[in-house]
Amino acid sequence: MPKSSDAQSRDELIWRIVAAIGLVFLLLGLLDIALTWFPLDLGDSEWELGTTSHFFDTFPLLGLGISFLLAASIAEGRRWQARTIATFCVLLAVFMWLALALWVTVLPVALKVIGNSPALTVIKKASAKTAVEALLYPFALLWLAGAAWRASLRKRMGGY
Repeated sequence: MPKSSDAQSRDELIWRIVAAIGLVFLLLGLLDIALTWFPLDLGDSEWELGTTSHFFDTFPLLGLGISFLLAASIAEGRRWQARTIATFCVLLAVFMWLALALWVTVLPVALKVIGNSPALTVIKKASAKTAVEALLYPFALLWLAGAAWRASLRKRMGGY
């Protein structure tokens, strides 16, 4: 049964709102990540450990922005927008794996420096959290990218 024009315009408004919220989250997430990584201070173990941990901790805001924008682009039938977001997801997943590699190389140094101080428990908890985030987020991004590409290849994208 075809949708009435009121229902269709309401659905379009809902997806525009979701896209607007997604854009705000995306911009805030990108700003947070840019301020986290720049200025670069590679070679400083403390900076590398803190930056990578903070990057994974603050990713959910960016992830929500990506997800909302992607859902709206698929629902509205914006094929190239969905493909662009999918490509961004793949690139971000690769960047996350590089950040994970950096984090893994610095963590043993940090644990050795701390020794048996009371801060060791805090570092271990933060490390466990970062490890789980660093392992899950890239695969979530790749799943989103795959879903977007599959949707963009369909003859008619909208109307789920």
